[in-house]
Amino acid sequence: MTMNGSRAEIQYNQILQRLVNAVKRDVDAQLLPVIEAQAPEYVQDAWGDNVQAAIDRLVEKYRSDGFLQLAQRMASGFVSVTLQAIDRKNKRSFGIDVLQHSPKLRMSMRAAAIQNANLIKSVPEKYLGDVANTVFSNMRIGLLPREIAARLREDYGIAQRRARFIARDQTAKVNGELNKQRQIDAGYEFFGWMTAHDERVRHSHDEIAAADVGYGPGVYRWDDLPTNERGEKVQPGSDYQCRCTARPIRNSKVKRNQEKAA
Repeated sequence: MTMNGSRAEIQYNQILQRLVNAVKRDVDAQLLPVIEAQAPEYVQDAWGDNVQAAIDRLVEKYRSDGFLQLAQRMASGFVSVTLQAIDRKNKRSFGIDVLQHSPKLRMSMRAAAIQNANLIKSVPEKYLGDVANTVFSNMRIGLLPREIAARLREDYGIAQRRARFIARDQTAKVNGELNKQRQIDAGYEFFGWMTAHDERVRHSHDEIAAADVGYGPGVYRWDDLPTNERGEKVQPGSDYQCRCTARPIRNSKVKRNQEKAA
């Protein structure tokens, strides 16, 4: 599987895919043998009890303190990698060199880490929930154990796609949040809204990038964000699957442009 995206997104997706694969190995090793060992005439009470017990053991594993601590480390690592990429880009492209973490930046990092730890925890939870639903709903209509086992492959694919979505969506959101705070900490009151310049860009984001609210085309204040088509205040990366970015604009440049327009 190939994937276009930033290094942080690719690394995060790889981490989540490894988690999905770990859950699949557990399903294959601990649940499938229980399913496949049953005779067709046992697709009722006793079979259901055995399968439920196997699913319960897997669910408990991914609710353990050890896994919750792992999820927190994974989330914190993702946030740190994202911030490092932001700092490298800001220094290389715009000359912004902020070495210290402000209280607001630390708070943003902490909030992002907590949210992503919860999302990481949801990966096995949702996957195993889908597995349980697949098993028991197909038991009720009388499918043979081997047929039910084959259908579990669809749940694996769904879990893989959900992990990719989390990586893509959260990388954009966390990048947008931390980049905003980095620019504010560096003294930038304004930013330029930059789209990805392709057919996937929302029409409303194209309009935001072209609009002039008094500071120049696509230029906004961090404390006065533009609104999307739903009337919601948005910043680059905050909208669903948004790939837009924020280019820092020097306050003096905005004032010069306003003087010329006056």
